[in-house]
Amino acid sequence: MEAQHLPLETSVFIAPVRSAWIRLLQFSRKSNHDGISSTWTFTGRLQDFELSEAPPFYTASYVWGENLHDQSTTTTTTIALESGTLPVLSSLTPFLNMVCAHTDFSAKDWWWIDSLCINLKDTQEREDQVKIMGSIYQRAKRVIIWLGEEREPDSDCTGVTRFLSRLSSLPPEFRTNKALRTKLLEKKLDAQWRGVGRLLCRKWWTRVWTLQEYVLPPEARFYCGRHSISRGKFKSAMYNIHLCSTGSGDYSNELIPRHAFDAAFNRRRIHQWYQRYNGMGLVALMAYLGNQSATDARDMIYSVLGLINEQDRRLVGTAEYTSSVEHIYAKLVRSFWNEYQSLDIICFSHLFNPHSGNLNPPETGGGKAVPSWAPDWRARVEFSSPVPLMVSQSASEYIGNFRPLGSATFKAKYDAPGPNLKRKANVRFDDNLKEMWCDGVILDTVEGLGGLEDCQTRCRSHVCRDSGHEVVQSVRTGQEEGKRADASLAIVQRITRSLVLDRRDKYLRFHALEQYVSSFLVLCHACIANDGCVDNHGESVRPIDELFAVWWQQNKHVRIGLKTMEQHITTTIAASTNPSLFSQIPIPTLQPSYYFVPPSPKLPACDNPESEDQDSYLTRFHDTVRKKSRKLMVTSQDYIGMAPCRARLGDVVAVLFGCSIPLLMRRVGVREAWTIVGEAYVDGFMGGQVERMIANGDAEVVKLRIV
Repeated sequence: MEAQHLPLETSVFIAPVRSAWIRLLQFSRKSNHDGISSTWTFTGRLQDFELSEAPPFYTASYVWGENLHDQSTTTTTTIALESGTLPVLSSLTPFLNMVCAHTDFSAKDWWWIDSLCINLKDTQEREDQVKIMGSIYQRAKRVIIWLGEEREPDSDCTGVTRFLSRLSSLPPEFRTNKALRTKLLEKKLDAQWRGVGRLLCRKWWTRVWTLQEYVLPPEARFYCGRHSISRGKFKSAMYNIHLCSTGSGDYSNELIPRHAFDAAFNRRRIHQWYQRYNGMGLVALMAYLGNQSATDARDMIYSVLGLINEQDRRLVGTAEYTSSVEHIYAKLVRSFWNEYQSLDIICFSHLFNPHSGNLNPPETGGGKAVPSWAPDWRARVEFSSPVPLMVSQSASEYIGNFRPLGSATFKAKYDAPGPNLKRKANVRFDDNLKEMWCDGVILDTVEGLGGLEDCQTRCRSHVCRDSGHEVVQSVRTGQEEGKRADASLAIVQRITRSLVLDRRDKYLRFHALEQYVSSFLVLCHACIANDGCVDNHGESVRPIDELFAVWWQQNKHVRIGLKTMEQHITTTIAASTNPSLFSQIPIPTLQPSYYFVPPSPKLPACDNPESEDQDSYLTRFHDTVRKKSRKLMVTSQDYIGMAPCRARLGDVVAVLFGCSIPLLMRRVGVREAWTIVGEAYVDGFMGGQVERMIANGDAEVVKLRIV
């Protein structure tokens, strides 16, 4: 339900609808002939019902459109009621015509259509109806999802619903028969695939209100023109499209634009979760909807109230549209803390912040900013991920993620402060919700940052667009006093873990495999050995992995301790006689001819491609560097980790006692205050180690003022 499109008149609404009641609409149309042409007019009636006693009714899910009603023309569509005329959104008129002409429906059907059944000019009525919106859709006998006419300007979807029905009905052996899947990629089907892409690019898929309209009703059916497909068949079709994916197990753009596929596939996943758990975590859901939008930014929260669990619904409270967007977003953080005694929600400012590509920062004339500790849910992320951040780990009790239902178990957990310090966070919020205080430890200062140029990252930040992703590091002279001289192997192991965030699966459920060190060394050595080499045809030797090769060329000179990363690698390879280190691969040599694809650990056979527990090292590397856009980070004490791509030298790594994940923070203002830049992985400090540092006198507890 969009907020800023209001009916032209409210006289048809004789009285406000009572709490826990709804208005239902019956409508029909008749033809009018003037001797020259014929037009259609709609007539109908509105009637109030107590929701629990309402007759069976349909709901409609559709896009409101940019233009409401054109008052300068006499062709505005209306429904004639006894109490007056009810204006109809221009985007809704084709839907009403379809319903009146289709044999699936009759004039006796009752409908609940938000723009026609709610007096949106009555703020109290609007808030009351939003409060019971979830119950309305749950009690509907079916939602009719209107995707538009088959042929619309620049969007010809002729025959798409029939093609999707065909995809949904593929035989079971399709899922294990690669040859059968390959047939669907034949050129003769290109037109059908383009049509599917156009359908999934229509605006309905990106409007946040349409999600609960799709998920909650017991039945749902998509209509494109007069043709339709059930929700169940559509979900099957989307999964079979997923199985047609090519490449390294990640969805490619060969069939459908990635953003279009994600929007539809993610709704399939959310519906699965809702059916299993009957309520999801608010923050995980809002992050998963990071590529969706709403006309009123407050609806990024309120539009999913019907989908979330009872505890999160309680912390949100009643939908209200009188407070500012900034206040509501900050209030959500405070409510989250009050409910769960956790600040994990603040990690989402890593992605949802004023520097996002679709927002204009306040300093450049953009809108008012939320505090750095409050995610700005107005920001859009181009690629929606079921596990967008470390705080989205499967072990998270209050955040969670949208991993496949078959991947419920986990054995690893990030908990930087540990359980004891979490009880000593001393969190406090200013009354105006502009500032927050929390006790914590500043681990160290960032002294070196790796590069991400040409690494195809998903970063869309204004900051990174202007400053780039180049390697930056402080100047060191000589062998500085007090510098740690760790063994190269230990440093290589820390780098290896950092580049995969110490996890072996993208759902962050299990610790990284020890064999990953071997794979990392093979990748590095192949880059070293093949640098400048040519094959028998005079062509440059192809790298094992293009992305890793690009990353290596930028980051090999990053200093860690007294050596560069490349020097640590060559030292480790030269001394590699430890059988446990190279038990999975041949012992590397330093000969330029040494070139082979690094073997991955033996993985158990898995029939369901959505429930894999382990990924190859390269897959995990891609997830961290490309998808999550993390930079290699080295601190002044040579702690190694991964930082947000918009990190700077001089930023600090801190462990807030109220937050499971270390944070990169930046000092601002004349009074000592801090802003949050984003999550930080710090190897060796992800599981409560700071408590021991405090006990040993190696770290000091400070109260951090965050603005």
